[in-house]
Amino acid sequence: MTQTILSALLPVVFVVALGMLAAQFGIVQKSAAPLFAEFVVGFALPLALFEGVLNVSPSEIKNGPFLLAIAVGLMATYVVALIISRTVFHRSLGESAMLAVTCAFPSMAYSGLPVLEAVVGPEGVPVVVIGNLVTSLIMIPLTLILVEVGQGGANAKGSMVSLAGRSLASAVKQPVVWLPIAGAALALGGVHLPHVLHLSFDLIGKAAAGVALFALGLILSGQRLRINCEIAFNTLLKNVGQPTVFLGLVLLLRIHGAPAMKLFLTGAIPTATAASALALRYHVYSDEAAASTLLSTVGSVVTISLAIIMAERLA
Repeated sequence: MTQTILSALLPVVFVVALGMLAAQFGIVQKSAAPLFAEFVVGFALPLALFEGVLNVSPSEIKNGPFLLAIAVGLMATYVVALIISRTVFHRSLGESAMLAVTCAFPSMAYSGLPVLEAVVGPEGVPVVVIGNLVTSLIMIPLTLILVEVGQGGANAKGSMVSLAGRSLASAVKQPVVWLPIAGAALALGGVHLPHVLHLSFDLIGKAAAGVALFALGLILSGQRLRINCEIAFNTLLKNVGQPTVFLGLVLLLRIHGAPAMKLFLTGAIPTATAASALALRYHVYSDEAAASTLLSTVGSVVTISLAIIMAERLA
């Protein structure tokens, strides 16, 4: 178990520290962080998701109960965080959307994959792809819409309905939204792309994790890590609240064995660095998202250890 935790988290800590040191010693300017974030959100992450969706069998995409559990587990956390941010922390709509995605978006493809493969073997790969499909098709577009509405609501002309329509049109143009949709359509249609294209997508997709973590290090460089009530709430909701939601769904839907383990462990994965990349790209809630991501990653040393012990009892 110790080896599993180290394999999942030590690379994350190493690359974040590398980014912090690069900025501190002037090797890479901190002002370059938005460029790295643009690369992650605009290129590497969409292609990584596209490649992953293509490798999922149609039967796995059509697995209703399992898909329902993943979608509800992820989005229930999102909605709770959004409501609390608006009512308790009195954040703007855009800030609340970024807080919500920070609390609800697990780092499935990066931190999660080593843990899932170590516990359940190769069967852990599909849940990462399907989970990222949910975040790509529902969570990220919703976040972009809320950010667009929040930034233009007060000065925009026309009704809120028309503004939301324009926001949706803007969101679906993002590669991180439409590329996974295209991949799912190809997978459901049984279309197989040439192997050389898979290699090409995989090559740039692999850069998403490292570049996102490096950019996170740039963001945190020179800053004193603030741990206030809001950041502590974000971390607790992600690391403790979300796995609790997944555990409830596993029991409610009577899911057993490896699928139950995969669902529960998915909830215990720390916040995805893509959340910080989104916040940085749109200049909304970026410092708080970065601090929450780092605290969630550090705290996951404990929460993932406990989750692995509990997951084995669900088998």
